[in-house]
Amino acid sequence: MSQVSTLPERAPATPRVSRATFPLRPRGSAAFLRRRLGTLAIAAAVAAVSLVTMRTDIARVGTGPFDLRDMLLALMSVDRPTTLAVVLAVTLVVCGFAEGAFGTRRLLATFFGGGIVVGVIGLAVGVFEDRVIPAIPLNDMPVSGAPPLAGLLTVAMAASCFASPLWRRRIRLGSVVFALTLFLYAASASDMYTLIALPVGVGAGLLLGGSSAPGVLRSSLREKRVLLAALTAIIAVGPVIATLWGSGAGLLSVYGWLSYDPLATVNDVVCAIGSDAAPCPSPVNAYAELQPWAGWIALLPQLVLLIAAWGILRGRRGALHLAVVVNVLTFVAMVGLVTVSEIDTLEQLADARAAFAVVDAWQTVLSMVVGALLPLAAAVILLRFRSAAQIPSARAVRRRFVTTIAGAAIIASALALVGILAFSGGFRPWPDVSTLVATLPLRLLPPSLLPAEALAFVPVTGAAQTAWYLPPLLFWIAVVVATVRFIAGSRAEAGTPDRERARALLSAGSGDTLGHMALWEGNSYWFSPDARAAVAYRVRGAFAVTLGGPFGPDRDAETVGRDFADFCERQGWTPVFYSVDEADRTRLEPLGWPRLQVAEEAFLDPTTWTPAGKKRQDVRTATNRAEREGVTADWTRWSALSFLERSQIRDISEAWVADKTIPEMGFTLGSTDQIDDTSVRLLLARDAHGRIVAFTSWIPIHRDGAVAGYALDVMRRRDEAMNGVMEFLIGRAVEQLRADGMTVMSLSGSPLARHSTVAEHERSPLDRGLDTLSALLEPAYGFRSLANFKKKFQPEFSPLWMVYPDATQLPAIAIALIRCYIPGLTLRQAAQLGGALRRAREGAAA
Repeated sequence: MSQVSTLPERAPATPRVSRATFPLRPRGSAAFLRRRLGTLAIAAAVAAVSLVTMRTDIARVGTGPFDLRDMLLALMSVDRPTTLAVVLAVTLVVCGFAEGAFGTRRLLATFFGGGIVVGVIGLAVGVFEDRVIPAIPLNDMPVSGAPPLAGLLTVAMAASCFASPLWRRRIRLGSVVFALTLFLYAASASDMYTLIALPVGVGAGLLLGGSSAPGVLRSSLREKRVLLAALTAIIAVGPVIATLWGSGAGLLSVYGWLSYDPLATVNDVVCAIGSDAAPCPSPVNAYAELQPWAGWIALLPQLVLLIAAWGILRGRRGALHLAVVVNVLTFVAMVGLVTVSEIDTLEQLADARAAFAVVDAWQTVLSMVVGALLPLAAAVILLRFRSAAQIPSARAVRRRFVTTIAGAAIIASALALVGILAFSGGFRPWPDVSTLVATLPLRLLPPSLLPAEALAFVPVTGAAQTAWYLPPLLFWIAVVVATVRFIAGSRAEAGTPDRERARALLSAGSGDTLGHMALWEGNSYWFSPDARAAVAYRVRGAFAVTLGGPFGPDRDAETVGRDFADFCERQGWTPVFYSVDEADRTRLEPLGWPRLQVAEEAFLDPTTWTPAGKKRQDVRTATNRAEREGVTADWTRWSALSFLERSQIRDISEAWVADKTIPEMGFTLGSTDQIDDTSVRLLLARDAHGRIVAFTSWIPIHRDGAVAGYALDVMRRRDEAMNGVMEFLIGRAVEQLRADGMTVMSLSGSPLARHSTVAEHERSPLDRGLDTLSALLEPAYGFRSLANFKKKFQPEFSPLWMVYPDATQLPAIAIALIRCYIPGLTLRQAAQLGGALRRAREGAAA
C-alpha cells in the first residue's frame, strides 16, 4: 500500500523571504561566485589576518579587554595553519549557505556585528565567573574577543531562521550539540563563545526578518535513528576531546583525567597516590605516570560505543541495547569513582601533578557527579526512543557475542591471575592469594579507570607491569572485535537465512502485489512443509498477522492456508490473514472464517492505458505543464543516485513525515528505509535545475518466476513542486512499464478506502466503525484523498480482505494491527494519538 504526500495538491505559499536552494547544475561558476561575494570576502579576511597574526603579536595590541579592534582581530584570526584550513572550509560551507538564504548584506552584518556582540557578552560572562562563581568549573577565563568559529555559529543560527522547518531543526540541533560538546568537554575560552553564539544567532535571524518557529516536531524512524546515533557518538567522542583538547576547567573535563594512569613513580618509587597499601612518599620531589600510554586503553570502551552508534544508524536493536549497557556501566563506574575518591587524594594529585590548583579538587568532585549523570541520561533517552531501531539481532549472533565476551573475561582474568602469581615478587606489597582473588574483577577495567584507593598492590618490575596492563588490553580488544562481528556481521540480523530463502521462493514463483513487502525488515516466515510456498507474518500479542497471502511457486495450493493456521495454533497464536487479494480470499473459504474488506487496490494495464479521455484530463494537463516548466522524469535505482540526490529524497520524505499528526507507519506502508534495494525502482521528478522535487518508488510484482510489473509504494513531493507532478510521474511510469514489456501495474492499496454499493441502513456496525476510523485518520494520512487521487487514472479496483477466525476478537485484532503499523506504541501513546487525531479532524472540519 502506498503513502502519498499532501493530497489534494495545493499551490505553494509565497514565502516572506527566499529560502536557500542548491541546484545540481548551476548556470555558471562565475554567476555562482557573484552570488557568494560576502562568503569569499569573509574567507579572505580570515586567511589574511590569521597569516599576519601567526607571525606577529598584532592581535594582542589593544587598550583593554573590551577594545573593539582586539575583538575584530580575534574574530578573523586563528593561531595554527591546520586550524586555519578547517576554519576556511567551514566558512565556505556555512557562509555560502547563509548568503544564499538571506543575502550578502545580512551575512556580513551577522558575522561581524553578531561576532562582536558575542565577544562583548563572553567577556562580561568571564568577569562574572571570575568574581562571583569562581568555585564552579565552567571554562577558561576569556581574555580576547570571539573566535571565527563563534562568528560562523552565529551565522548558521541566523540562517536557520530563513531555512525550511526541517533544515531549521537540523541546523539548530547540530549547532547546539556541537557547541555544548566543546563547552562541556574542552571548556576553553573559545568554547564559551560558541555557546553564547547560539542565542545571539537566533536573535540576529529574527531581527533580519527570519522565522521564529522552532521547526518540525515529528521525525521519521530514520531521522530518530540519526539523532540517537549522534547522541551516542558524542558520548563516545567527548572523552577524547576532553583528553586531547580539554582545558581541565569544564563540567565534563573529568573525562580527560580518566586517561591518566593512577600508578606513578614518585621519587623513583612506584606507588598510587591515595592508596593505603602502596602509598607514595612525601614530599613529592619528582612525579611521573608509570605508563602514560596505558590511558589509551580507556579509549577501547569508547570505540565500542562508537561502533554501537553506527549500528543504531543502521537500525540494529542490539546496537542500541549495547549502547545502553555501556552507558549504564559508565554511570556505575563514575558513581564508584565519586564514592571511593577522597578530597585529600585529589589534593595530593593536584599538588603532585601540578596540573590544577588544590581548590579545584572540589570542582573535580562536581565534574564527577555531572559526568556520572550524563551517561545515565543518554541511556534513558535511548530506551525512550528504542522503537526507532527495529531490526533484531539473530539469536545465534547474540549468543556468540555474549559467549565471546564471557570467554574473553575468563581468559583475561586467568592471565592476570597466573601472571601476578608468577611474578608476585615484582609487586609492592607482596599480593596474597585472597587479596588477588578479591580484586581480580578490577583487572578487566582499563587501568586508568582504577581508583587509587582500591589498589592493594602495584607492579614494580617490567614483568609485573606486563601482567598488570596486558589482560585489560587484550580483553577490550576482544570486546571491540566481538562488537564489530555482532553489529556488522553478514548474518547479524534476525531472520537473515529465512529472508534469503523467502526471496528465492518469491523470485522463482509468484506473489500478490504485497509479495515484495514480505522481504522487508521485521517479518517472520513460515515455510510450507508440503509445498514450495511461504507466508510472511508478524506476531503482535496473541495474533500472527500475515503480510498478504502466500507466495512462491506453489502459492495456489489449497493446503497452504490451512497448514499455516495449524502452525499458528500449535504456537498459541491466532492467525489473521491481512490484505489478501480476491484469489487468496477464495482459497481460504474452506476455513469458514469471516472476512472484512480493509482496502481496495487500483490496477492499470500498461499495455492499453492511455491518458486520452475526459476523465484523464488532469494527467494530460500535468504532462503538458511539466514540459513547459522543464520538469523531467528519471527512472532509476537508489544505488545509481549520488549522495546529494539521496539527501534530497530523504529531505522530501522527512518534510512529509513532519507534517503528519501521527508517527510514521510501516508494515504495508513503505518509506525511504525500503528503497535501498536493487529490486526497487525509483521514478524521480526533476525541475529545470536538476533538483528532485518529487519521487515515487516501485516494488516488483512476480508472476511465474519473472517480474511481470511494478506496484507503487512510496509517493512524496515537495510543497513547492508544481501542481500535478504526481499525475505526471504516474503517466511516465505507465509509459516506462509499457516500453519494458510489463503487463501488470498496481497503484497499490488505499487502506480503509472502499467503494460500497450497500445502502446506509443495510450496512453493519462494523462497516460504520471502519468508516469512522477512516474519517479519523483522514486529516493525518489522507487515505481517502489517496483513493480519490487514484480515480483520476480510471483504474480497475479490486478489494483487499482480512480473513480472521472469530468476530469477537476484532477489538484485539485491531490493537494487533495498530502495533504492526506503529511498533512500540504504548497505551499512553495510543491515547495521546487518539486525542491528536480528533483535534486534527475537528480542525479540518472547521
